[in-house]
Amino acid sequence: MLVNWRAEDVTSAAGVQAILSVTDALTLVLLQLRMRRKTLVTEIAETYLQLSQTHRKILGMSPHDGQDDETVYSRVWESIRRLIALVDEFPGRKDKILTESEFQALIASPDPDDCKMRRERMFQLANALLEGTRLCLPKEIRDRSDGSVALDASLAELYGKTGNRSSKNLNGDRRTANPDGGWYGREGSRGGMSKADADYFNEKNPGAKAKGSATKDMHWGIEFEVIRLVTNVGQDCQTFPLISVAWSAHIPGEIRGEAVRLADSLLERGHKANHFIVDRAYPHGRAREYAIPLCERGFKHVFSYMRRDMGVGALDPRGFVQISGSWYLDTVPVVLREADGVIFDARNKWLITNNLYVKSTNPSPEAQSAYSIAKKAWRDAEELFAKQYERRDKSRLKPEGRMDENWNRRYLIPTDAPDYLKWKAKPGSHQGVTIEMKRPTDEEFDHNPNAGGLKREQHYPWGGPEWSHISGKRNGVESLYSNVKRPQYEGVGEASMRAIRGNTFTYLITALALVCENLRKMIGFFKENLAVKNLTAKNNKIATVFWHPTYARPDEKLGI
Repeated sequence: MLVNWRAEDVTSAAGVQAILSVTDALTLVLLQLRMRRKTLVTEIAETYLQLSQTHRKILGMSPHDGQDDETVYSRVWESIRRLIALVDEFPGRKDKILTESEFQALIASPDPDDCKMRRERMFQLANALLEGTRLCLPKEIRDRSDGSVALDASLAELYGKTGNRSSKNLNGDRRTANPDGGWYGREGSRGGMSKADADYFNEKNPGAKAKGSATKDMHWGIEFEVIRLVTNVGQDCQTFPLISVAWSAHIPGEIRGEAVRLADSLLERGHKANHFIVDRAYPHGRAREYAIPLCERGFKHVFSYMRRDMGVGALDPRGFVQISGSWYLDTVPVVLREADGVIFDARNKWLITNNLYVKSTNPSPEAQSAYSIAKKAWRDAEELFAKQYERRDKSRLKPEGRMDENWNRRYLIPTDAPDYLKWKAKPGSHQGVTIEMKRPTDEEFDHNPNAGGLKREQHYPWGGPEWSHISGKRNGVESLYSNVKRPQYEGVGEASMRAIRGNTFTYLITALALVCENLRKMIGFFKENLAVKNLTAKNNKIATVFWHPTYARPDEKLGI
């Protein structure tokens, strides 16, 4: 891809060819991350100098020409610049902090179609690299996954001064040479806004009612999203490596359409469509841009709710009510309709009290009492909810098949529900054993974001055992971020380890960091499965721990 893109971009093939190609640049950056070194040009150049002729041959790089010592820095830097240019949707100067007029000229100059094309190149490159690591696994192991995945987003900070203006705020000088980033809230809220930016937008558009936060409570950077394999439904043990299989990156908060884009990438590469596990940020968007497209593609929604979205979400005049994403007979009592919100509130109160109690070195008697009361209330709420859930579930409609091309879906009516006869006798109740929920009109969507219940609908009832089991698998993608951000690994969380400016180099680093983490996960999986002794941190690099002639062959033990 890189060779073809380079050929598309250059105006002429004439002239002396570069010693280091764009492919060599990608190889060097990946090698740098695999060796757990800083991705600074000086450090990459030092690594390049340490490569022997044999190393370079193995890596597919040009042989030594006797001039590396004096010219290596320039060669490495120019090859990385050419690589960035191929996939850079944010063209313009990165060698200085821009003045107001310079930034306004920068924003006005790019060709939108060209930027979109380079953004798509970056997406293709990153996902091809991740798919490459997956294809290193034997097919039998790849096929063990049932297609269940988890999606989450995280921050990669950009190198620069705190207090930068939003890239959408054209007023004033910039304060960093990374002007294309965005604000990310301390607690993970995407698309944050500083107070200075809020004042600017409100002045420009008095009806905007923009609200800003102190910059000390936010971070300047880019947001990257990852889809990761999770263990199969009904399994807690790993029968295959839980690796990252899809990536995207963007300015914080601009997640619109990204989940479907990532899902399409998986399907194009032959992955299965199964459970799609996310946090509450994704389904909060428009149903026509998230929930419906994923259903059409065969994915099953599993997600959390915001408190205001719990309880009754939609009504169907034929005698049905949607409660926290599932459809029920509308004879379900009010207390059961509100059960999800009650346990949600009890849990949050317990978490807040518990956090305060844990942080206190010498809790007062009042604090101890509040802690005990909240803990008991949470336990009581759990017991009550389990009973309420079981009672309510008897009146739940069961999905039959998948959504069709017209967004219609069919459900089985619970004819054995305790309140079925009462429900059936009500005027207007649907008479039959199945019901088809039809696609709402565009006008209905314009007036009701949850028209037809499609926005809040998910595959399993919220809070139930199946939902809890599958939703908990999302922890795997969250632990991924702590791994790739640690300085002892790829150091994605340390902006100073990658001082090359601009969003695009950070995009490359996050994608290549996932490649490295995949390799670690795969190696760890085989180590755990091939160990013939107890595996510890002291012996996990000793060859005889994993295989000995008197034992079965490794491939026999793995069943491949």
